[in-house]
Amino acid sequence: MKSMILLLTLLLSACSADIGRGIAESDCSNIRNNADREQCYKDVERTFEHYP
Repeated sequence: MKSMILLLTLLLSACSADIGRGIAESDCSNIRNNADREQCYKDVERTFEHYP
């Protein structure tokens, strides 16, 4: 899971933080398992917390 977020972050480095965050959260919403989905949202939050 963490490697997926890291890879997604690297791929989105050319995009603005808002666009990247939106795409990452959209990917999280496709996860069926509630625990995994919540962890994905937490990972996205940590990844983008220092972007303006």
